[in-house]
Amino acid sequence: MQNFSVKISRLDYEIINRVRKLREKKGISQRELSELMNLSKSFVGKVEALGQPDKYSIRHLALIAKALKLKSLYQLLPKFIPKEDIIEIKYQKIPKKNKDGNESKQLEERIIKIHSI
Repeated sequence: MQNFSVKISRLDYEIINRVRKLREKKGISQRELSELMNLSKSFVGKVEALGQPDKYSIRHLALIAKALKLKSLYQLLPKFIPKEDIIEIKYQKIPKKNKDGNESKQLEERIIKIHSI
């Protein structure tokens, strides 16, 4: 399997993960959240994909909060101030598993290591 790496702001990474967890908890797909935000259907998927340059902006946070019916933007932010500015994430792309256990043609990202730069 091929290894990949990406450099990203620790704060961006934490916000993306927070949005993903809230989205999944509410049973909303990436596509559905994109549509609720009135953005392209693939937007959230691109933001959540490590290999893509797309990230959430301040404007997006307000759209996400409305779409997920949150009470505050603070719910999208980490509860700590990140020690690092930029981190490097090493990951692999592996086939997803179908319901029957066989490998899908779709790939998912498996994080191998995260370290500060």
